[in-house]
Amino acid sequence: MIDTLANVKTSLLISGTTDDALLNRLLDAADGFIAEFTGRDFAGGTFTETHVAGRSLVFLRNYPVAAVTSLKVDSSRQFGSDTLRTADTYIVHAERGVIESVCGPFLRPRDGHRDDWPAALQVVYDTATSAVPAAVKQAFCELIGHWYRFAKTAKDQDYQMMTVEVDVNGEKQWPWSLAAGEPLPPIVLELLAPYRVPPA
Repeated sequence: MIDTLANVKTSLLISGTTDDALLNRLLDAADGFIAEFTGRDFAGGTFTETHVAGRSLVFLRNYPVAAVTSLKVDSSRQFGSDTLRTADTYIVHAERGVIESVCGPFLRPRDGHRDDWPAALQVVYDTATSAVPAAVKQAFCELIGHWYRFAKTAKDQDYQMMTVEVDVNGEKQWPWSLAAGEPLPPIVLELLAPYRVPPA
């Protein structure tokens, strides 16, 4: 999870536990949205990925990289122990999650093939846990706050998409955008944009 329920509630100035069930669902949804949008898992841990082997550069989905446990190259994609590359055959650019072969493509592309040998390179690596960038945490809170406000407004309107209600307490008005549902706040995508995995 990108951030805790307690931290999100503090950021959104929410007290009490009445809406904790709703907020927990929104936390899960926001976590999934950010993982899908960026192509990354910010919680950290151990990852196993396969990549094209006919290149000299590999762009890992998660970074910064704490350690590379193994890098195997196998045109048959069995990845046995005999396909392990030694650490002196590549360089790890940890901050950007890039692995660079020191002797050209990991597998020489076949004639007429560019970026050959899909999924023939396997990397097992680790990233730090509890190291989510502050901007990603802010985007997480902004997204949850956006969905939370819409859910609370919809409940207040008895799910009727009204813009005006008159009751014994007087008149209550909502902007149409709140009644109909606003698009994602641009700040969410702006905060996340620098953390997207480059296209392969």
